[in-house]
Amino acid sequence: MGSYELNKILRYHRKWLDDEPGKRRAILQDADLRSAYLRGANLRLAILRGADLRGANLFAADLRGADLQGADLRGANLLDADLRGSNLRGAKLE
Repeated sequence: MGSYELNKILRYHRKWLDDEPGKRRAILQDADLRSAYLRGANLRLAILRGADLRGANLFAADLRGADLQGADLRGANLLDADLRGSNLRGAKLE
């Protein structure tokens, strides 16, 4: 997925979180997000089930309540990421 498309999804997701017009929840199920730059991204309550996030930069990302079931997070930078309440069942974290 290209950075332009990803940034657009993040903008719509922010509107969804804030209940603004033009809102759309980030549904990135099975998305190829390898090496994506998501530093500080607000992905709270996003659907990332089965997403490939290997090597992604998720430094200080807000992933509270996100569905990361089965996601591949190997090699991802999760330093200071907030994963409270996230579904990590079956996620690859090693």
